[in-house]
Amino acid sequence: MLLNRFWRSKSGNFALLMGLGLPAILSAVAFATDVSTMMRAKSNLQNALDAANLASSHLGDLDITRTDAFDRYFQANIAGHGELVNAKATLAVDRGVNFIKTKAVASADVGLNFAFLFGQSKHIVVDASAVESNNQLEVVLVLDNTGSMAGVRIAALRTATKSLLDTLEATKSPTREVRASLVPFVTAVNVNGDEFDPSWVDMDGKSSTNGVNFPVVDGKRPNHMALFKQLKENGWTEPGWNGTGWKGCVEARPGAYNISDTPPDPAKPDSLFVPYFAPDDPEDAQMPSASYGNSAKYYNNSYLDDVSDKAKLAKQKGNLLRIDFSDLLGDVLAPGNSAKEKIAKYVAPARELITETGSAITVGPNRACPTPVVPLTGDFDKLRKAASQMTEWNGSGTNVSEGLSWGMRVLSPGAPYTDGAPWKTPGVSKIVLLLTDGENVVYGASEQPTKSDYTSYGYLAGGRFGSDNQTAAARNVDGWTKSVCTQLKDEGVQIYTMVLQSDTTANRTLYSACASTPSDYYAVNDPAKLPNVFLQIANKFSKLQLTN
Repeated sequence: MLLNRFWRSKSGNFALLMGLGLPAILSAVAFATDVSTMMRAKSNLQNALDAANLASSHLGDLDITRTDAFDRYFQANIAGHGELVNAKATLAVDRGVNFIKTKAVASADVGLNFAFLFGQSKHIVVDASAVESNNQLEVVLVLDNTGSMAGVRIAALRTATKSLLDTLEATKSPTREVRASLVPFVTAVNVNGDEFDPSWVDMDGKSSTNGVNFPVVDGKRPNHMALFKQLKENGWTEPGWNGTGWKGCVEARPGAYNISDTPPDPAKPDSLFVPYFAPDDPEDAQMPSASYGNSAKYYNNSYLDDVSDKAKLAKQKGNLLRIDFSDLLGDVLAPGNSAKEKIAKYVAPARELITETGSAITVGPNRACPTPVVPLTGDFDKLRKAASQMTEWNGSGTNVSEGLSWGMRVLSPGAPYTDGAPWKTPGVSKIVLLLTDGENVVYGASEQPTKSDYTSYGYLAGGRFGSDNQTAAARNVDGWTKSVCTQLKDEGVQIYTMVLQSDTTANRTLYSACASTPSDYYAVNDPAKLPNVFLQIANKFSKLQLTN
């Protein structure tokens, strides 16, 4: 009876169950605590090893210095982690022709709280590796400086360029040379900067394209440098190369030379570069204000007084390609006709005007000529200064093929610039970053006989674009752009292309094909994000990376 009541009694069940289940509960808590300890220990050991590996991977370090740096960083990063006992780490270095790899391994014992589950301690091992190319870098920035870049775009471009240059400079080391170049472009490129050599330029009018925008006089076409000289002698005071008034832009070369890196050779006149000389446009009676403007339909570059030539202009029906420019200079600027007064009245005020949007418009023979090329240099202060001076230039249109062609000439080992390493040199990476904010365009004076503003290919009506239709001519420029990209890629150059607020179907097709891979094409819709995109690209070819 007593025994029966004992079995039926419910008092004390909780204490009984706790007594029976307590070992299992304590085991679960112990297991969770020690698993957490091991996970934290392994994470801390991995972080310490990664930091040490990166810190020891600077290319300029000697092996002993590299090892010492590795040990110091490892010990500093495991300090304070009491769960790591007997922590040790080793570093191995593998040097290749154009890379350096480091592999590190670390181990430690983890002190545990519940030895009856895992033993007194648990041994853990982690590893890390890093790789950095030790290629020398030759980086050319081919940057659109056309009028549409005005405002926030050009400001963002200057900021982005500076950030990229800062990043490149930081990758330099005693064993790694890093050089960069700036190639601002509009419709033409300005070569009157460092390393300029007059032997590149057709000073004597021997090229087949020198003076083709002017009529033949006494069996000869006017020579562009001679025209600058004549302007100077008659009071033209615009600064330029050796005081001639020529700012430094050049025309595209004729034929296959136009997009090649063939060195200029005085024995082959067409291989020389013709000085850029934008002729004086006729004053337009229908829209005289456009003489100093940026009109798509009318003349934009009238900088000499045409009063004495009204009869001539009427006879020629305003066809600038037939105007005898030498006579015009004689009529307007000849001594005895108050030449300096005429220059002061008609030329000086027109050199740089401001549009309603606040963008500068240049007028004169150097119209729309940007800041000069900076060839490959390791002087990053010089590069930053040049980048800060970039501005927009209205007129003539956008010709990316010219910018890229000069980017190729900067990278080429042959003249005109000779700083580039030979193509495909082991241990040298050649990089081109191209940015534009619009499609290739031949612009201006579409309803005039010239069919366009003056460009690096002369006037549209002159036929050098392969068409006198602006749209067709622009598509030909697309073809030249793609051809230059192909030439660069065939020489092992890595190309990154960016379009700023101009991700059109045509641009996407052209510049994704121009880039080394479609993933190297970047469509940037917000100018404020341009600096981040520049840095993202720079990190692709210049930064140390953990591989695991």
